Amino acid sequence: MNTLPKLLRDADPLSHEPARSAHVQRAARQAILHAPRHPTGVARRPIVKAALVVVMLAGIGAGVRFLPRGTADVVAAVRFEVRLAEETPTLGLREVRLPDGGRTIYLHPQPVVTNSDIAQARVVEGDGGSTPGIGITLTADGAAKMLRATREHLNRPMAILLDGDVVMAPTVRSPMSTSATISGSFTRTEVERIVNGIVGR
Repeated sequence: MNTLPKLLRDADPLSHEPARSAHVQRAARQAILHAPRHPTGVARRPIVKAALVVVMLAGIGAGVRFLPRGTADVVAAVRFEVRLAEETPTLGLREVRLPDGGRTIYLHPQPVVTNSDIAQARVVEGDGGSTPGIGITLTADGAAKMLRATREHLNRPMAILLDGDVVMAPTVRSPMSTSATISGSFTRTEVERIVNGIVGR
């Protein structure tokens, strides 16, 4: 019957290694004692940093998802703006020549509504085979902003910009609010691209 000391000796993983001289054992001990020391937490730092980055990215993703629609402009494929404009130059306004034959207007610097104010966009068929347009429906906030701006801007131009270019500048004849149609010399492909890209996601 095996005794406990014999069982422990047999279980020792080093028991089958060849015996080392005192000189070899001393050299191994010195190598261990003089090896560079690393603080306990150093090896974990890359893992901790990676975990923090993952948590931060997850937080940013969740924040973007639940932010108000006003922050969605940056992810719209087609940049949309409505700006008030004037027929005569005034300090601080930007001169723009319209594509419909050389008429010049002067844009106010701040937009009235942008992509985040659009609730829905759709293709509007032209009458009698004319080119299609873009119908937009504004959010409640966008409609309120449009109403306030146009009520004080009667009989003056209002510019509609797509990707920074003025595509039309109708004269405001009455206060506007909920919906509008953007017309121009668009192809159907262009209209569909605009409709699909104008609403901020």
